[in-house]
Amino acid sequence: MAIQLIIGPEAITSYRRLAYSPWHAIAEFVDNSTQSYFDNRAVLDEQLQKDEDRLLTVSIVYDKNNDLLRVADNAMGMSVLELEQALHVARPPANTSGRSKYGMGMKTAACWIGNKWTVTTKKLGEDQEHSVTVDVNKVAGGEPGAVVHKSMRKPIDKHYTIVEIVEMNRTFQGRTLGKIGDFLRSMYRSDLRMGILQLRWRDQLLTWDSLESRLLLGVEGRKYRKEFEFDVDGKRVHGWVGIFDKGSRADAGFSMLQANRVVRGWPDAWRPSSLYGQLQGSNDLVNQRLVGEIHLDGFDVSHTKDNILWRGNQEDEVEEKLKEHCGDYRDFAKHRRKDTMDQRGPSELDVTAALDDLEKELNSPEMVDQINISVVPPPEAIDATKGKIIDSVVGTRSATLQGTIASTPPITWKIFLQNMSPNDPYVVSDSTKGNDITVIVNTRHPYWETQLEGTESVKDYLRQCIYDSVAEWQARAKVSRIDPETVKLLKDHLLRVPLEMESHGGEEEEPPAAAVN
Repeated sequence: MAIQLIIGPEAITSYRRLAYSPWHAIAEFVDNSTQSYFDNRAVLDEQLQKDEDRLLTVSIVYDKNNDLLRVADNAMGMSVLELEQALHVARPPANTSGRSKYGMGMKTAACWIGNKWTVTTKKLGEDQEHSVTVDVNKVAGGEPGAVVHKSMRKPIDKHYTIVEIVEMNRTFQGRTLGKIGDFLRSMYRSDLRMGILQLRWRDQLLTWDSLESRLLLGVEGRKYRKEFEFDVDGKRVHGWVGIFDKGSRADAGFSMLQANRVVRGWPDAWRPSSLYGQLQGSNDLVNQRLVGEIHLDGFDVSHTKDNILWRGNQEDEVEEKLKEHCGDYRDFAKHRRKDTMDQRGPSELDVTAALDDLEKELNSPEMVDQINISVVPPPEAIDATKGKIIDSVVGTRSATLQGTIASTPPITWKIFLQNMSPNDPYVVSDSTKGNDITVIVNTRHPYWETQLEGTESVKDYLRQCIYDSVAEWQARAKVSRIDPETVKLLKDHLLRVPLEMESHGGEEEEPPAAAVN
């Protein structure tokens, strides 16, 4: 007696337990719509012009109150035979190199989302609309009426497919609704930027703001972007790599594409360890600034089409060749600025304008008056005045910011932003009491009130005030006397801290060439 493998109809209920995300499940229907368009593009483009639709349109409606998800398109539509084949579980399409892979997506996604679903379709050039309703629980129980087919006559120039799902297994709400829109516009970015698809999610027209528009520009105005191409396991791999002008870990990383559809990408991009390092979740400059797209046509993809299924050593080979082709961009991304290549440094125009202003300031009559008229009080008077200010502020106010530098020994610091008299010093600091540092910044000083504008200028001003005090403390702790040159040397090291925080101590290398747009 031969032993057979028998798969019962109740297996259909297991589809609801598949590892789909809401956006990848919904994308199964968009894949079918877009592939229908690509397979019949010449005919459809002509008809869409007549319809005045002009573009392939896929509209997705989610009605929580009525427990309904509807996906409607104006693609080619299906004949009754094509609809029958589409309902055949695990029958791959004739073209498996497109977005429909295994002959499973529509069925598994529909069952994952809800327990009853209907496909209504009308093929261009035919006069019949066909509608099939599937009751998942009835199919699983082998009950009659589990699948109901209806048809009716329609004009031959009509063409559409509508999928409606009710009795939903899942409720979409809150942040999930926004994430569905974000993932869908990322997945179909190629169609959106080429202007061949109009995609709507809950009455919102989805668009794709190309990440390439945010790339760093070189000295000649060329974007830091280059293309790459290589073969792995007999399969062509190609794409592009670039460097963001302003870092964003949320947006960096590589997007994987198959058939011009993102399998994995923003806002959940792939970060190959050969470029981004082994530490997951790192927020160094490479993880903030290195971005790209990689096309992996011909590689196996997961059933839910949310990742590549690497075979053998494919992943290692792809990562190694990415390092070979994109390593120079990775190395450059480690550094916030290199000469004038990164526009976040001051431009030559900025420097020239600043020098002109400073020249006028240093040569002004007001500067001469301050040099000639100013009287330097004796150290005792300075200390007494400083002591009164510190005692009055520290004794009656709470610190604006405070903490401990985990050095050896630890340094406890307190920063006060204080409305003092405009005639009081711009900053008063005390680094003489053991390992405690106090810094009081006068927010009524003319310089604060007239010269500072925006977050960056305030941050840099406070940094200068604080680092002066820290450098003085270091000088007292490490040498026998306070020397201006020693303080400046120690402060120089402190001013390098922000860059070291971002680059994590990466070694500087020559920048790669920016690619021609």
